[in-house]
Order: sequence, then structure tokens, then C-alpha cells
Amino acid sequence: TLRVAATNSPMLAGMVSGVRARLPAVPLAVSSVYASSRIVELLEGGTVDAAIAADYPGRELEHSDAVVHRGIVTEPTFVALPSRHPLRHRPQIALADLAEEAWFVTPDDGAGWPGVFHAACAAAGFTPATVHEFLGDQLQLQGMIADGLGVSLVQATLRPIPHVVVKPLIGTPLWCRYVLAWRREAVAGELAETLFHSATAAYRELAAQSPHLRAWAARTWSVPGV
Repeated sequence: TLRVAATNSPMLAGMVSGVRARLPAVPLAVSSVYASSRIVELLEGGTVDAAIAADYPGRELEHSDAVVHRGIVTEPTFVALPSRHPLRHRPQIALADLAEEAWFVTPDDGAGWPGVFHAACAAAGFTPATVHEFLGDQLQLQGMIADGLGVSLVQATLRPIPHVVVKPLIGTPLWCRYVLAWRREAVAGELAETLFHSATAAYRELAAQSPHLRAWAARTWSVPGV
């Protein structure tokens, strides 16, 4: 049995589906783990064979030589706002313009969050006045945002519910990298390639379903004259 885990990544389901389609004879056991640091512990201890984890530029995932990791994608971090927010019509929002907001922030993930959030706020010239630590269902989070209780940094592929809008941040002050990590002795080269290609395909599908991410990419990565 191939034991697979993931942090709060919407890629997990797509990756597992891809592996089942390509290697139907491989039995799978799937689990969800919040902290990337815990993912490393499970891999190092042999409890998990492969996983999707997250890290941040300048704070790359650390592990022993018993574990290998490969970057899947480095994506911008966006912000979710209530749809009646005064800045809702802007195509991009400056982090400093949200200085007075209440923020929903997930707990320490052992890989650099929420330190990178607080560092970005400090670089923008403010300290968040109100921070709600929240670890729960994305629909619950979005429900509270829709009710005007605060804003939150979110994955760029997040699909907003009614009364929530997702916007990029000017200058892209925060990025998150998703990585595939696996135990050398448990996952052979061909299986690792299948996991990686299934994960990247899952991300491409998520990105295709995210108009706010596609619009940001078209503006940011457009080629002059094309």
C-alpha cells in the first residue's frame, strides 16, 4: 500500500485520482496533515511514503537524505474579501490598504507560516491590529469572510463562494511553494514520476478553474507584442 498524505492542498484529490488512473494495481491509503513540519516527521519515520507539503521562498523544506522533494508549483498568495468590501472593484489590492482589517490566520505550519505573513505586513508598514487564529473548513472560513468578520490570505486557486471575492496583492509580497516529497526507499523512480505528473496535472486543472488566477497571470506574465 502506498501511503500518501497532504497538507491543506486541493491537489491531493487530483493527484490520487491520477495515480489510480495510471497505476490501478497500486493500493492507496490517504491522510490529511496540517503542518508541513509534521509531514517531514511522518516521512522520516516511515509512517507516510509520499506527501504534498508547502514551503516558502527562502524557507525551503528541510529533511534528511532519506527524503526527496521536488517543487510542483510556486504560486502567489491572494486575499479573500467580503464582496461588499470598499476595495472589491480593484483588480489588485495593496497589502497596506488592508492594515485596519481583522485577519483570519491559520496556525504555525512549522515551515514558515505565519511568520512570512507578519514579515510581509511589517514590510508594508503595519502590524495587524486583530488576528483570529482559525484552523477549519474552508467553507466556514469563507462564510465568516462573507459576513464581514475579516479577511484572509488564501491559495490562488481558491474557488470563492457567493459574497466573497478573491484578489491578487500588488507586488505579490507573498508566495507559497507546493512540493512533492517522498521516501527514497519506498517510492521508486517511475512511481515518483507518476505522483509528480499527477500532482502537476491536478494543479493545472485547479488553475484552469480559477479566473482570478488566470487574470493575474495574463497581466503579470504577458509578453510584449504578443
